[in-house]
Amino acid sequence: MKHRYFLYMLISIILVVGACSQTDDENSTENDTEENDINDSEVESEESKDDKYNENGISDETEDYRSDIGNLNIWFEADVVIDEDKVTIEGESNLLPGTEISSNASNKSNWPVSDYNDYAEIQDDGTFEFEFPVLDYEVDMKLRVDTRADFVAEHYGKNLEKAEGNQVYQTNTIGEYESRYEFAIDPLEIDETPYTINLTTPDWESNVPSDYGDSNVWMDVTATTKHNYLYFDGESNLVEGVNISGSISDPRDLVSSAWSSSSARVNPDGSFQMKIHYWDLRDGMEMIFTFDPSNTVWEHVIDTYGEEGEELAGDLVKTFDDDSQYIELAVDLAGPKISAPEAVDLSMEEEEIKMQVPDDLLFDFDKSNLKSEATDALDEIINDLNGLPTDVQMEINGHTDNEGDADYNLGLSEERAHAVADYISDHIELDSITLDVQGFGETKPIASNEDEDGRQKNRRVEIVINPK
Repeated sequence: MKHRYFLYMLISIILVVGACSQTDDENSTENDTEENDINDSEVESEESKDDKYNENGISDETEDYRSDIGNLNIWFEADVVIDEDKVTIEGESNLLPGTEISSNASNKSNWPVSDYNDYAEIQDDGTFEFEFPVLDYEVDMKLRVDTRADFVAEHYGKNLEKAEGNQVYQTNTIGEYESRYEFAIDPLEIDETPYTINLTTPDWESNVPSDYGDSNVWMDVTATTKHNYLYFDGESNLVEGVNISGSISDPRDLVSSAWSSSSARVNPDGSFQMKIHYWDLRDGMEMIFTFDPSNTVWEHVIDTYGEEGEELAGDLVKTFDDDSQYIELAVDLAGPKISAPEAVDLSMEEEEIKMQVPDDLLFDFDKSNLKSEATDALDEIINDLNGLPTDVQMEINGHTDNEGDADYNLGLSEERAHAVADYISDHIELDSITLDVQGFGETKPIASNEDEDGRQKNRRVEIVINPK
């Protein structure tokens, strides 16, 4: 592919030189009039042809630049298909054929995942493809354009400094850029496979705020709650590359062990997105977003806000003990309007509420009859349920880890679900309640079965209120 690119450039040079020579020949003699007429026609045709292309050899007449291979306004898009036994990434781009895209992955603890690190080459038609095995835990993926090849570095710049468009991002080194797409693959988040993640070229330019980069910083964040995940869409006037940290806080100490954290890099239009996994969500919790300039190495961020945040201004500014400044925004999280024992994890999505009751709170090992102390926890749950409106619909679902025989686990989960459902129906005071009871065995994990902490989360009885 590299030789083919230089051959194209060489042919272009020859055509231009040939055109100049033919023009000189036209002025040298009148005896070659007919031949010169032909040459003039060829020159005019060639010049007319050249007018259709810019300096990069890309047609200016093409309305959609996405059909232009090699355009410096680069883009790439893909469909990520998660199936039972593999993950396939099929994409297309206007990158030069032969350009490599690297895939890098890490788990939620930021450890590299070697099975998801690979390279794919852009084909002649602009397509590329990756194929990976399926993992039973979340991986964060980054597809990035590789500039190590000489022809790629010459065309786009060694540090992508010649590249343009919404797929080009600043890095923490002056004069260096990268083209990337970041996304997460979580087989546990979607119940049914296959499912597809669509990666599309972003549009940052149309959403840049008028006060972008102003030292008087503002942030607006919208939170969406899904079972075991919180999604945050943020807008701000912060500059590209700012790192925002986010953590779930429980200022009222309702559940002292419930916390989770993540971080996000601000996009070129000041926006940012963050996804945080949680196990337990209670009313009164907050999400705390912070930006500390003293923790960055990005030169343009330091130039804008100061090494110690001394240039920051506005209502979001906080001060450390050493007088350095940072930004903090607290967002209230609307938890379920219901309580439960501390050992029971609460989650919600719209009107649906889930209680994940650990198996050891209710049952002895490998047993399906309720142990004596289980009634205390169930009575506390029932007391909360009695405050619900009439005509309540509920699901009682039994789950296990993947240890042991699958058929045995399925039967055990069904027996445990029925034991809990029978106790609730015998003691609840609601006039009308519909209970749907089912066992799923090991088929619907909420955590990885690779370690004991995950297996313990998977061994549970799930009480679903207002099932969707």
